Amino acid sequence: MTVSLKLIDIRERHVLENLFSYYVYEFSQPLGLSLDSDGKYAFKSETLNPYWLRDDHHPYFILSDGELAGFVLVRRYPPNIAVWDIDQFFVLRKFKGKGLGKKALAAALDQRLGDWQIRIMKENIDVLGFWQSAVEELVGGDYSLGLDMDNELEMYFIRLFYQGKSKLQCLDFVD
Repeated sequence: MTVSLKLIDIRERHVLENLFSYYVYEFSQPLGLSLDSDGKYAFKSETLNPYWLRDDHHPYFILSDGELAGFVLVRRYPPNIAVWDIDQFFVLRKFKGKGLGKKALAAALDQRLGDWQIRIMKENIDVLGFWQSAVEELVGGDYSLGLDMDNELEMYFIRLFYQGKSKLQCLDFVD
């Protein structure tokens, strides 16, 4: 399995918006979200605007052997622009449990070395194990995990310093 990231062109934004509805669906159980009157899990599409308006926001599709498998949205963290932030990360169910998410995270971090963080909603505790495992494969135990506030929400924060592929020997980009 070859995992790659593809920068999302503005002309492909509609595809990201379609995927985003599945991403919101994933939060329906932990957050108790309901469908809108059209039978969709709605979101404000304008929240994606910075990904095409700002130089410090980078939207990527995650591809598995060329097939669309999810997305990752990377940005400089607004309260601390010295830190890169995994703003949103989504892998379609078809691809879960196959190592694709870990490889996609590695590919995203390889784009920009330095200080990183991953924020996990406290209510979405089911994914915390994935994130810890993925980060440990990248940097060993050299990261921190703690609760902190973000936009008036208590969230788990994983913080790490990423130096590049030299730490990736346990991850193979081609299976």
